[in-house]
This record gives sequence, structure tokens and C-alpha cells, in this order.
Amino acid sequence: MTAITPYNPPDRQRGSILMETVLAIPLFMILLGGIFWIGELMIARQKLVIADRYIAWNKGLRYPDKGPINPGAITRLYFSEPGGAPLQSHTLTSASGQIEKVFDWSHASGGQAKLDLKMPDWTRFMFNTAEVMYNSGVPEEQAVGMQGRDKPDQRHVVVMRTKEKAEKSYIRNKYRVKGAGEVAEQWEKITDEGWPYE
Repeated sequence: MTAITPYNPPDRQRGSILMETVLAIPLFMILLGGIFWIGELMIARQKLVIADRYIAWNKGLRYPDKGPINPGAITRLYFSEPGGAPLQSHTLTSASGQIEKVFDWSHASGGQAKLDLKMPDWTRFMFNTAEVMYNSGVPEEQAVGMQGRDKPDQRHVVVMRTKEKAEKSYIRNKYRVKGAGEVAEQWEKITDEGWPYE
């Protein structure tokens, strides 16, 4: 039988694989960290869109069973851990709702939530692996200001088939609707009624 002799690379090739690995790992870590960070930004943006809609709807709802729209409630609903503790990297800077327009027997309400989002430590260190590995320090973390819409002044607006406060002449009073849960039950009767500007 012929003996198999191991391959011994020339001296000039020794250590090249180790060097390539040292150079490649930081690049892969930066790429992986960037993927996680972009995913975190997209999830936060979607949560802000949902929060905007929630604020607009509950600001326009005149019934007593509407949900709270203060920053603490929005943080608890959308930006907290499963146990209820606020996310450390998510800081809600504002949550506001307002009545945009008032019509004859309906009104439009708007809502907006704004968030400061910090890159989590594990993602930040992964993203800056090259600097960490070469002992050059990690850049100071910076919060990214976000809102649910493309521009800071844009709000989510909902036209409500109601008024903010009940009035004797209010057309829906004839159905004796007292809570938001009863609106669906009366929907078949209400759908044929025209909007004030139709």
C-alpha cells in the first residue's frame, strides 16, 4: 500500500487562512448586525403606525369605553416587554391626539406617536465588531427619532361618524347607542345615512 503523505504548504502560505478569517469575521458581523438593526427599525415603524391609528380612533370616539391615549398607556401597549416593563431601547417622546375637523354630525380626529430608538447593546457591538476587535472603542450610541409617517408633521386621521360630544340633534341618538361595542350592532341601520359633505 502507498502511504498518504500530508500536504505541507510552503512557508509563504502558512497562516493565510487565519488572516483571511480575521479579516472576514468583522465584515460578516457588521453585515449580520446591520440586518438585525434594519429589522428592528422596521418593526418599530410598524408599531408606530398601529399606535397612530389607535390614538386617532380613541381620540375621536365619544363613548366612555374608549382606550387611554397618554404616553404611558401607549408604551405599555406597544413598546414594553411581555411582563409589562418598558423596553430599554425604546423611549416614547410623545403621543398626542386632536380633533382635526368638525362637520355637521361627524368629525375627523388625528393621532401621532413619536419614538426615540436606540440600538441594543448586543446589536451595537456586533455592528461595530471591527472597532471592538482592534481596540479602537465603540462609537457613542445615538437615538434614532422615528414617527409612523414619512414626515414629522404627518398624522393618522380618521373620519368618525359621530361627534366628540353627544347633542340632542345628534342623528345617531335615535338608535340609543351608548357604547363603542354597540356600534357594530347598529351598523346596518347606519350605513345608508349620508356623510355631511355628500
